[in-house]
Amino acid sequence: MKRTSAKGMMRIMNASTETYFVYEGLPLQATFYPASAAPPKPLTLLYLHGGGLVFGDRNDLPDTYKKMLSDAGYSLLTIDYPLAPEAQLPEITRCLQQALIWFSEEGKNLFNLGSKDYVLFGRSAGAYLAFLLAARSADPHLKGLASFYGYYSLDESSFHQPSTYYNTFPKVPAAYLKQLIQKQPLAVGAVTERFPLYLHARQTGKWVPQFLKDKSKIAAFNLTVAELQSLPPVFLTASTADQDVPYKFTQQAAQLIPQTVLHPVLGMPHDFDADLTKPAGRRTYQQFIHWLDGLYDK
Repeated sequence: MKRTSAKGMMRIMNASTETYFVYEGLPLQATFYPASAAPPKPLTLLYLHGGGLVFGDRNDLPDTYKKMLSDAGYSLLTIDYPLAPEAQLPEITRCLQQALIWFSEEGKNLFNLGSKDYVLFGRSAGAYLAFLLAARSADPHLKGLASFYGYYSLDESSFHQPSTYYNTFPKVPAAYLKQLIQKQPLAVGAVTERFPLYLHARQTGKWVPQFLKDKSKIAAFNLTVAELQSLPPVFLTASTADQDVPYKFTQQAAQLIPQTVLHPVLGMPHDFDADLTKPAGRRTYQQFIHWLDGLYDK
């Protein structure tokens, strides 16, 4: 069993949670983890979780990585967003745009920050949302983007076809899914309860319609080449053996985005950093911190 150190526990105790927006009666919250190193670095990491847009929660980043970032001098803000299919992608992105406005207007004073500068940091679907936010942002305080096994387009053919990989899992009956969908929006969806929604969608090739029913809107939620080329500096990492999001997304991003650092991971699962018994995750976050340290003069 993983133990949390006394120092790590103190950091968690020092975390504070605020409501940044209310979406259809649902309070959307953000939790701030202050840097433990003094003085803190002049960048806050705004974190968006993964989960195929249908499950997960803002606090899914393992404490090991929170501690690495905190000890390196980086404050972390983990952010809610409403989950699909109860909310659709246009609403999800609008809520996150509200989060950025709230952070810009209130974050510096609320969290006693030395700077309004920030980096968008997402894993999987959270990285996709970070790409969307960064591409449509003109905020000079956005200094970078970190994509952990993310994507930037919904036109990938494997997103619209039955997945060979996910069809090795037991089939999820369509009738079972009805009881998983709530009548009201939610921002926390335990993987043990909501993963069948994602699994069935990938087994049937109907994942995208879960969060974007109108196919005519897909193009509006893809990044163009011009948008990729206009992004701030980007840190990219993914596994070459990813069976969920094709590694080619990360390869292509590294070719198209002018200022990138690519840290490939060889032969591991999609969310390779979830396995804390393997060194790949820790090594990747060390590289991530090194990249963050290099942003100050850019």
